[in-house]
Amino acid sequence: MAKDLTSQILEGMKHPDLIRNIGVAAHIDHGKTTFSDNLLAGAGMISQDLAGKQRALDFDEEEAQRGITIYSANVSMMHRVQEKDYLINLIDTPGHVDFGGEVTRAMRAVDGVIVLACAVEGTMPQTETVLRQALKERVKPILFINKVDRLIKELQLTPQQMQERFVKIIQNVNKLIRTYAPEEYKEKWQVSVQDGSVCFGSAYQNWALSIGMMKAKNLGFKDVYSYYEKDDPIGLRKAMPLHEAVLDTVVTHLPSPRNSQVYRIPKLWQGDKESPAGKSLMESNSDGPLVFVVTKVIIDPQAGEIAYGRVFSGTLKKGMEVNLVNANTKSRTQQIVLAKGGSRLVVDSVPAGNIAGIVGMKAAQAGETITTDSSIEGFEAISHLFEPVVSKAIEAKNPKDLPKLIDVLRNLEKEDPTLKVTINQETGENIIAGLGELHLEIKEHLITRDKGIDIVTSDPIVVYRESVSKLSPKLMGKSPNKHNHLFVSVEPMDDKLFEAINSGDIPEG
Repeated sequence: MAKDLTSQILEGMKHPDLIRNIGVAAHIDHGKTTFSDNLLAGAGMISQDLAGKQRALDFDEEEAQRGITIYSANVSMMHRVQEKDYLINLIDTPGHVDFGGEVTRAMRAVDGVIVLACAVEGTMPQTETVLRQALKERVKPILFINKVDRLIKELQLTPQQMQERFVKIIQNVNKLIRTYAPEEYKEKWQVSVQDGSVCFGSAYQNWALSIGMMKAKNLGFKDVYSYYEKDDPIGLRKAMPLHEAVLDTVVTHLPSPRNSQVYRIPKLWQGDKESPAGKSLMESNSDGPLVFVVTKVIIDPQAGEIAYGRVFSGTLKKGMEVNLVNANTKSRTQQIVLAKGGSRLVVDSVPAGNIAGIVGMKAAQAGETITTDSSIEGFEAISHLFEPVVSKAIEAKNPKDLPKLIDVLRNLEKEDPTLKVTINQETGENIIAGLGELHLEIKEHLITRDKGIDIVTSDPIVVYRESVSKLSPKLMGKSPNKHNHLFVSVEPMDDKLFEAINSGDIPEG
């Protein structure tokens, strides 16, 4: 990060109205990380020629080898719109269902999300999942239809056929928004080409169009076809730069922390909204009591535990004595950092409305509320849509490594709450359970590669659960003394009741 850009970011953090905290989410292989590369290139943070190839936010060795995103990654950039400089805090999230927990936790930190949909495949199962996760956290979506170049070059669709395909994708996304958005936003958050909340383009070739760009530059899909006929991708990229279309749309359609916390806080925090702390939270006030919510914990070999999350109120500073509400303990902030993909920038303080990390929070876990006011209630727990369904027994090949393995397993569970670890001190049997085989495989590689522990694992065991599809016949059971007859039938649970139970918001009666 260049020095002048660092200075701009530090200055931008002080102006919550000019901040946009956003996530990028999609089905696997729909182009999120290539898309994020192009936004970074547009902000001058990586080479334009490397955008789409560098995968700047896939900084882990496993991500590079497998060509998939495994961990959510944060980065900050600046974007100028109408003579104002906006700070964009971006989180790139995984698309593979096995790492859906990373998406869930990232959504607590952001206020808006760019949902990518492949123009060829359309909306897919994980598109629905990530959108559902975002809407559950009251995160507003916009839509980017990616890989439009494939419709033109490979499928050779006419403009009319392309339009029909776009309409279908937009309709499917809006149907999902109507299904999962809070009642008051089912219609308000619908995406459309006409209001500019939908963009089209190719992350791979670094171009995009929105209705705003079409009007401002007098461009359209005829021009896109013209550039392809001339085989001039560089000219197309210069005429319709992806970062310009997308980040203009982000600034216009996604909320600032000050706007979003007005409707997010009543859902995420059950404390008194009229109290000084409540008012500070609703206003994203940097002068109020500190309220920081942890969304991700990583354990760095040098720095130890680093708790990343969102400052919802107050100003996070080095050396503060803070309360960890869930852990019911006190601690002191050793160092404050901003994430830059795989590296960190040490800063003195971070005001409300920004995403940051705290070094030295050993007791912190995802979902923890860290505050300077001991009377403040904790935020709602971060609830994941899926539970672990695949488990393996794991043991150290060398018995002397057993204590080290147990410490590593406990740290992995702290870093990834969707990984469940069961340690039986008496039998020496350790069980790890995750969202899928790939999820567990990545954890096994971490233990071997980073910790140097040779391990032996069992074959995976998959938990299957049956469900009810229709009303059953009435069945009779008898009490042990045969005097009482019990009649039971089962039927599918109402969708609204299921959602309420999942969210912990069970209606009275």
